[in-house]
Amino acid sequence: MSEIQLDLGAFDPAGGALCDGNPGLNGFLPLCYRCPFADRTARPLRCREYDLPIRARGKYALKGWKKVRTLVLERDGNRCVICSGEENLHIHHIDGDNTHDSAENLATLCEFCHARVHTELRREGGHERVARVLDLVRAEKRDA
Repeated sequence: MSEIQLDLGAFDPAGGALCDGNPGLNGFLPLCYRCPFADRTARPLRCREYDLPIRARGKYALKGWKKVRTLVLERDGNRCVICSGEENLHIHHIDGDNTHDSAENLATLCEFCHARVHTELRREGGHERVARVLDLVRAEKRDA
């Protein structure tokens, strides 16, 4: 992880821990390494704020992530919010920040729709179009 270039915020504890007080959910190497409370000299990486070792290489293996994923899948009826497909379901980060794991920022998408969304995000104006579609889908579900 030493190849990661750190900005000054990685050394300023005034902003708080990057996991927003939830290390079990958000404690994974790429995020924790940038946190001002990371003991970057420890092996494994260690959180000084919560006195925890950070061992997970990717957050998708964490119990906390699996719990959030299950809650989002259940909320969305175990279906893609765009096409209502039930197979190969993924959880999409609406704002594109894969460290922002609040349920309001997550949507269930099938593998196909997820790929289409990410393709669209790379196009000019894609972020606005994707946000508009997801907002419409969520509004329809609320009104139903």
